Amino acid sequence: MQYSSNDGTNKGNCNWAYGLIVPNIPGVTDGGCDFYKPSQNLVNAFRTDDNGFPYYDSFNSVNFEPTTHYCDPRLFLTVGLPGFPYEFNSKYKMEKSSVWSRSNGLYGYYVSLKHNVDPDSGYLIKGSYWGSPMNRIVLRYADILLMRAEALIQLNRPDEAMPLINLVRGRAAASTSLIAGYAVKGYKVSQYTGTFTKDEALKRLKFERRLELAMESDRFFDLVRWGEAEPVLNAYYRSEQNVCSIYNGASFTADKNEYLPIPHAQMSASNGHYTQNCGWK
Repeated sequence: MQYSSNDGTNKGNCNWAYGLIVPNIPGVTDGGCDFYKPSQNLVNAFRTDDNGFPYYDSFNSVNFEPTTHYCDPRLFLTVGLPGFPYEFNSKYKMEKSSVWSRSNGLYGYYVSLKHNVDPDSGYLIKGSYWGSPMNRIVLRYADILLMRAEALIQLNRPDEAMPLINLVRGRAAASTSLIAGYAVKGYKVSQYTGTFTKDEALKRLKFERRLELAMESDRFFDLVRWGEAEPVLNAYYRSEQNVCSIYNGASFTADKNEYLPIPHAQMSASNGHYTQNCGWK
């Protein structure tokens, strides 16, 4: 979806939808709302083993430390971490402080990079709050590749699916030009070789979707259609409680929380033709 600036209108036809996501950057936003924050659970998922593959089920057993663990370079294209440049600009180093994080750590100190821009790029524009003329991507080619791979796996054709997943991984492995000088142990993303069963291939496909599409609002809907929302989200709440207290007592109820309830006004206006979503009265 196209947006613009300097087009003769007041402040241009900017995308103001992401204005609340901008962090509190000293001397730039000075009060950015800092919404939509990545979790520790997500950051841990980008850790890779010595062979360049994800840890899958055990990825969350150790919090990621970039100086001691190999990682998928997509981490630093997705999540802004304290101690590293914000949007690849060394002029702005993120910190664990209220100066950078409006909530002072209540929701963690990570920030999303995918919906933010370099403050010095000219693509961060002040209006009633912050906006950008950068276009919004609705559907990416990587998503299409992974959707096709998933369809092939479900048709029990994993040998045709794995090369598509490898295309996405190959692009990820080469995405290091902006982060080559970061103080990390190293970046490793390897290609899948050999043969895989349907279940083995699907496991890798699901993890690849999480990494590639992180912070793009696909994850919840993937979990719902896979029938995995309840176990995955409840495990997530448990793992995050130690670093984010707002999840204390949080829970996901299967066959209810997958969908929002139909509003009462709409139920009434339907004259009995609507059926309320499961789990809601």
